[in-house]
Order: sequence, then structure tokens, then C-alpha cells
Amino acid sequence: MIQKGAVMIPFSVRNAGLAVIALAGLLTGCSSGTTPEAARTAPAAPFADCAPLSTQQISDAVHADRLIAQHTLPACRWAAQIGAGGADISFTFSATDSLQQLWDRARSDGFQTEHMVITKHALGTVTATAFYVRDPHDPTGCAVVAASNGAITWRVQNLSRTTSLDPCAASLELATMMVDLSP
Repeated sequence: MIQKGAVMIPFSVRNAGLAVIALAGLLTGCSSGTTPEAARTAPAAPFADCAPLSTQQISDAVHADRLIAQHTLPACRWAAQIGAGGADISFTFSATDSLQQLWDRARSDGFQTEHMVITKHALGTVTATAFYVRDPHDPTGCAVVAASNGAITWRVQNLSRTTSLDPCAASLELATMMVDLSP
């Protein structure tokens, strides 16, 4: 039964020939013996090499004169020498924990948390959700947790009273460098 308004396309040798050529090309491509290059898959631990940023970027963020790596997975750690003082820097990544889970865990462990938004103004405004984590009994340390194809955490602990390092500002700078704010 033909519905009203339907268009019938008559059989033609030309249309059949085009269909055969298209089918032959498809089958030849599929049976050529070579397979297309497999799509790259993300590694299970994308920062297993403890190189989320370059050593220079980390040094610049904390104004370090010298940076010494002390990695023990799953945390990447650095000791920074800043003048006569120093700081400890750590980075962790979680592909499975949400920001809400990390927020809840920090609060249940007695830390203060504060929502924030990392913003970039390029071709419009692009944002990423993040939050600060602070120990209410120790103002020398601060962490920033941000969404970046998982959850990243940068923590800076100022070990010296002689160094004017702001641990929250340094943690924020490190996190901002990693968050994908592509428009």
C-alpha cells in the first residue's frame, strides 16, 4: 500500500550500479587485511609518572629556589626550598571520586571547605567547579580540589614562618594550570 504523498523511485540500472560500487568499496575497505589504527585509550593512572605539571611550573607557583621530588604513589610530592624556608607540595588525582564525595570526606574529617569557581575569559567565560580545603587549626596549609576529567587536589603546606608563601594562592595557581578551561 502506498501512502498519500509518498514518492516512488523507479528501479534504474544507474542507481543499482552506484549501489554495487558503494557496497564493493565498503567491503574492500573492511577486508583489506589492514585494520585502522586503534583509538588511544586513557591510561588507568594518567598521572602515574607524577608529572601533572612541569617542575618549572610548580617552582614558579610556590616561588621556589629549588624543588625536590619525593613521589610515593598515589600522591606526588615535592619539597620546595624558598629562601631560608620551605614548603611541601602534593598532588593527587582520582578518576572515581566526585567533587561532592571529596567535599563530604573533607568535612567529615574536620576540615573547612569553601566553594569556588575557576574562571577563564577567552572567547567567552569558561568555568570549572572547585573548592578550598583548610585545617581550622593550621593556617599554614591549604588545598584546592577541582574537576578536571576526574578530581585533582593540589595541597601546599608552608613550613616556615619566614616565607610569605600563601598556600591557598599557590594551590589555586597549580590547580588552575591543570583544569581544562577550553572554550
